[in-house]
Order: sequence, then C-alpha cells, then structure tokens
Amino acid sequence: MCGLAALSISAASAQAVRVIGRRPAPNVSVNFITITALPNIVNFSLVEGGVATGSSPVTVVTTWVGIGLLSTVQIYASLSSAGTALSGGAPVTSIPSSSVSGQDPKGIPTSYTPFTQSGLNPGSSLLLYNTGAILTIGAQSHTDILSLKIDLTSMPQLPVGSYTGVLTLTIQSF
Repeated sequence: MCGLAALSISAASAQAVRVIGRRPAPNVSVNFITITALPNIVNFSLVEGGVATGSSPVTVVTTWVGIGLLSTVQIYASLSSAGTALSGGAPVTSIPSSSVSGQDPKGIPTSYTPFTQSGLNPGSSLLLYNTGAILTIGAQSHTDILSLKIDLTSMPQLPVGSYTGVLTLTIQSF
C-alpha cells in the first residue's frame, strides 16, 4: 500500500460575452451561473503500481438563469498543474495529472480520461460538458457525475504517505 490520497473540490466561475462585427449587439442577459459539487473531498487508497478508484463520485450541478442567447456553457475540471496533481509522501513526491482520470457518463468523458487536456489549465484539464449554442429562457441546469481514479502503474516506487491535491471546477460561458 502506497498511502492515502485526497482531492479537495473547489469551484470558480467565469463569464464573457463576445460580439463580432459591426451589427448591433444582441440582447444578452444572463442573471447568474452557479456550480456546486458534493462531496467536496474524495479519498483514494493508493495501490503501489496499481489503480485506485475514488471513495465516491462527485456530483456537479450547474445552473444558469436568464433570458437571451447564451452561446456556450463549458464545464472544466482542472488539477493544479500537469506535473503536480497531488503531492506528499516522504521524501515529497508528486503524482502527475496524467495519472489522474475522470469519467462522467452524462458528460463528455464517458470513459476514464486523463486530466491532460489543454482547456483552462493546460495539460491538467478535463472538459466535462459543452452545451454548444443554446437559447436560455428561465432556469436551466445540468448534472455531471464525475468518478475519479489514480493510476500508479507508471510510478511503482511511490513513497508511502498521504498525498493531497485540489480539483477546481470552472464554468466558461461565451
């Protein structure tokens, strides 16, 4: 047994409206976008040279309210950096983002996919959801069920210890 790992979940949001050309700007009105995630801590019992699944999936609920055209809503999950998704042990060692995978049967990565995409945090992101162009009238929401695993088959000599990291959820709308 290599040790224990835990990912804390935090949420961030961003909003941008893009208008191209000289035509009058469309009437775009989005009152708010929120994202919630539970549980906010996922634990792993790391397996030396093996694969460990998170203690429970993270339920991510995104809600947006408004009237108008909202071009796209994208939801990203990101780890600290490509080289350091989690760190700990003695001596201090890092588990890279490429060793952490996520799966969301209701979103984009329907099979386990490493956090190596170049989304909002290059080399350590995973796109969970992308609406495409939508018309928003009233409240709309989307729920993702994100399961996580850590694959240590490429790191058979990981020092025993506790490893921690942060998974950040970000909404991008434009």
